[in-house]
Amino acid sequence: MNLKVRQAIAGKVVVVTGASSGIGEAAARAFAQAGARVVLAARRAERLDRLVAEIEAAGGEALAVPTDLLERDQITRLVAATVARFGHIDVLANIAGWGRYDWLEEMSADDLRRQFDVNVIGTAELTRQVVPLMQRRRTGHILNMVSYASRIAVPPMTIYASTKYALEGFSDGLRRELAPWGIHVSRIHPSGVADTEFNQQAGANGGLHYDSTPIGRVTKAHVADTLVRLVEHPRRSVFLGRAYEVAVFFNRYFPGVVDFIMWVWVRQKRAAELSAPAPEAQPAAQRPARGGGALLPALSGLATAAVVMGAIHFFLAGRRRS
Repeated sequence: MNLKVRQAIAGKVVVVTGASSGIGEAAARAFAQAGARVVLAARRAERLDRLVAEIEAAGGEALAVPTDLLERDQITRLVAATVARFGHIDVLANIAGWGRYDWLEEMSADDLRRQFDVNVIGTAELTRQVVPLMQRRRTGHILNMVSYASRIAVPPMTIYASTKYALEGFSDGLRRELAPWGIHVSRIHPSGVADTEFNQQAGANGGLHYDSTPIGRVTKAHVADTLVRLVEHPRRSVFLGRAYEVAVFFNRYFPGVVDFIMWVWVRQKRAAELSAPAPEAQPAAQRPARGGGALLPALSGLATAAVVMGAIHFFLAGRRRS
């Protein structure tokens, strides 16, 4: 790693959660390369230590504070350790997240709660403890890793998407709440990120194999660079992998299309369960009013959607170039 100091970043104290892998690790590297003093927070201490050694070998400054966002005392320790070492916090990058791909009724109560506790409650609690430090200095920037899942909720990510809907609302309300103190709050919505452990872990945590679409994927390095640029040029939100806008468009204006496609997908995934006889079954309630359990109509709908999606994508791309 080579330092490439950027004037707007140099010397800033940046706390990065989820820094042991994926986007968090890439973000910690990117901020360190730009000249920030980085505080690395995650549960896997040995990975944090390796990253600290890498940053320091390149001439940067870093501090590892093993932290589990499920534990309030550890969050308090993270903030205290940062202040003890650096005196303040300029940027809080809330990147840590946890998900499970599974049907709702097959999750345990702990699995359900953990997604909200890590993605929403832990993030909000850390932010709550950092905000007074930023308010005293009348400056600061909070970066919240949201997702395109906050714009369209589909199985098997129903609960995960719910946490991201909550995080988007948290970010918007907090931005308006803290604006008078000169504190920026930005939300980042990446599409599928190609080179992280998240999808594998979410599938392993759950009981359902799920391959996200390769269309519109971005890299963790791209997301990390976007975070650095957001601190240089604050914006309320950034969406990465704009091909997903097509699905969001259909979800907003033609939700029935999305409902139907997902109805077909769920029926295929749960065919064995659905084929079993159910007592007091009511066939009419088993399918949408437009009916049709055959795959052909679904594929036809998908093909039509793909054409429209492509047209919208090129239209948006043309507008960005103009």
